[in-house]
Formats: sequence, structure tokens, C-alpha cells
Amino acid sequence: MRALARFCAARGILVSGSDDAAGLDLEDLKRSGVHILPSDCTDFIGECDMVVFSAAIPYFHPQLAAARAQHIPTLERKAFLGLLSKKFDKTVAVSGTHGKTTVTAMLCEIFSRAGMSFTGHIGGAVKGNTGGIVSCGNEWFVTEACEYNRSFLTLSPYVTAVLNLQFDHPDCYRDMDDMVAAYDALIANTSKDGCIVCSATAERMLNLTGRRAVTFGYTRGADIYPEEVKYSGGRYSFFLAKCGVKRAFVEMKVEGKHNIANCLAAYAVAGECGISDDICACALSAFGGVKGRYEHKGKTAGGASVVYDYAHHPGEIEAAIATARQSCKKRVVAVFEPHTFSRTRALMKEFISALSLADEVIVLPAYKAREEYTPSGSGYDLYRRLAVLGNTRASYAADYKKAAELALGKTSAGDILLVMGAGTVWRVADIVSNYI
Repeated sequence: MRALARFCAARGILVSGSDDAAGLDLEDLKRSGVHILPSDCTDFIGECDMVVFSAAIPYFHPQLAAARAQHIPTLERKAFLGLLSKKFDKTVAVSGTHGKTTVTAMLCEIFSRAGMSFTGHIGGAVKGNTGGIVSCGNEWFVTEACEYNRSFLTLSPYVTAVLNLQFDHPDCYRDMDDMVAAYDALIANTSKDGCIVCSATAERMLNLTGRRAVTFGYTRGADIYPEEVKYSGGRYSFFLAKCGVKRAFVEMKVEGKHNIANCLAAYAVAGECGISDDICACALSAFGGVKGRYEHKGKTAGGASVVYDYAHHPGEIEAAIATARQSCKKRVVAVFEPHTFSRTRALMKEFISALSLADEVIVLPAYKAREEYTPSGSGYDLYRRLAVLGNTRASYAADYKKAAELALGKTSAGDILLVMGAGTVWRVADIVSNYI
């Protein structure tokens, strides 16, 4: 929502709105010309031509109710994004359970270096650009395509990327088949003159009949894959290879083996948009990462390294802990805030398995987001099951302050304190790293 607000403000549209979360992002929005008002303020609604709201906003929110009462059109965020995408000649949609923000940001780096006419819509802050919008023209629209509530079906892409497929969002999908069907519908929305870029694993799950597809993966079984992969000093390097031919060398700045796959996906998409191998490799080597994706926050007073990661799905937790293991001299201690009760409940076994990869875990109450509290799928429920069924030591903290105190007592020099979650658990990382 914040990136879309900036997008509109930059085009001379008068934007007002509210957000219950305070912080630097809202201050930055104000500097961008967006008028921030209290969430219960409805005086300005009558002056609006349209009210746009996110899926997290309840139907009876005061501002939405005021808009309906005054017959002012209301539009959910996903529909508004689809409407904006039609202002561009071609759309690149980056979808998948994990990696959307990183790959979209990588593509914006590549498109910028190639001098392309494009606008990028990134779901996170990138080094040098906290706004989530990169505006360099109107030919291409490069955007994250979120599967939640089938949001991505408002898009009609020219190139669709499906990075990976793991079950998520049990509050809107019955099961994995139901979720894959939504991705198939996105593929059906994609231009027949365009292309589907997907992981070799996802290819086997999708209906690609009549569609041109380019696959990426870690082995030569995919169209695009890495050659001569090396790991040194916490970073990977490799050659981009396509159909048996080494094309260009990449030396990543970002950590984590999973980012090799992200690089391959971005390279595959950029190639379909006519961008050269050398430009892709140069941009991917320069890419500095996204805020909140294995972000180093400093050290504790005891000398433990503090890292924050947005990981809130078992697959993302596994990747974050695996990345920490590669550079950790001693122990990996995790602080985890579950995100939504429905996800925690549906993927309980997977969460226990993923969190057990850490040496010790501190679990917080679940960040409820759009849901109401339920004991099943709560943070305490996860902690209780992890303590009994997991292969790691588990503790429970009722709030951020207690989690920080526990974390400081459990870590020392050489350890990595890995703080994970999609809510506001980053505050724990800030608390413990303020001792520097």
C-alpha cells in the first residue's frame, strides 16, 4: 500500500490515508507528499474520488464505512494494482511462495542498468530506495504478484515468473491443489506471446500447455542453471549457464544459497525482456539486497551477531538458518514470531522441523495480522509442541522485552542471534543490538 501511495503521489495525485503502524516509513510517506491521518478520521473521505484498501482492513473500518455511505468508489489493493498495470505496455509478474521481493528488486537493478523504460513495484525497501517504487518510464511494469487471496489474478502479464511452490495461506486456500490452481489461472492470464519462467520443480506442478516456458534450477536439467559454484567469505560466486553454455560470471553480495536461485530467476526473466547476459551479471553482482532479508543489525554486548530476517514460512526459516550456519562460528539462537494463527496451525509439523535446525529457539506470541486470537496455532501452542516434539531447546517469551532478555542471556561471542518473523519482531533485533 505504501509503495502504491508513493506511486500515485509522484504522478501528481493527491493521496491521503491512514496506517495504524507508526514509524520511519510513515514519516517518509509524509515527505513524499502523502497526507497521513488518524485511522478514525473520516472528515476527508468526502473529498476522495476513490478509496483503496488492503485485504487486512475490516469491512466496518470507519473510513471504508464513510466511503460507502457517501457512495464513493472503493477498490481493494489487488484490483487497484491491476488497474495501474494497464497503464504500461507490458507487465512482468514475479510470483511464488518465497523470494518475490528479492527477485523483483534484482530485476529493477537489471532494468535500471540496461536503461529500460520501466516502473518497478517492490514489496520492501531496497538499499538506496526505501519507497518500494522505481520509476524510470512506462514501457514495462515490474511487480510482485502476491498469491494471497488470489491477488495476482488482477494482472495480465507478458512474462510471469513462478519462483517456487509451497503450501501457504490456509485461510484462503483449501490445500496445495487449490493453491496451484490459482497459479494456473495466473498462467492463463499471461500473454500467449510472452513466457512463463519457473523453477524446474514448479514446472512439474503447473499446467503449461500451449505456453512457452523457461526453467531454472541448480542442475543441468533446467534451461538456466549455475556452473562452477564457489563459496568464500560468506558469499557465493558462479557462472550463469543457459542450455549448456556458460554465459556470464556473478559474484553475489547477498548471502545464502537460496539467492543463487533468485539470481537465476531474475536472469531468466531479464533475458526474455531482451537484456544482455553481461548487464544481468553486472547488476546481480552489484545487488545489495532487500531490507529485512538476512539483514545484519550489529552485535550484542556479549559479541553475538544479530541478524533479522522476514522469514515466516517454514521454507524461509530453513533457508535463513542454513545461511546462518554457513558463517556461524558457534551456535544459532533463533527468536521467532509466528505470523497468523491459521498458518501456524496448518503448518505446525513443518514449523517444528524448520525451527529444530537452530540450536535454541525463543518463541513469541503469534502476530495475528488480520486474524482473531485462537489457542490452536498460537505462539504458545507452537512453543509447547516444539519443546516436546522438536530437536532443539525451546523457550517462550510473552513480549519483545522478555525475548530480548532471554536472547542476551543465551548468546555469546561467535553465536548468531537470528530474529525471524513478518510482523514487528524486528524490534527485538533493535533492542539487543543497541548495546553497541
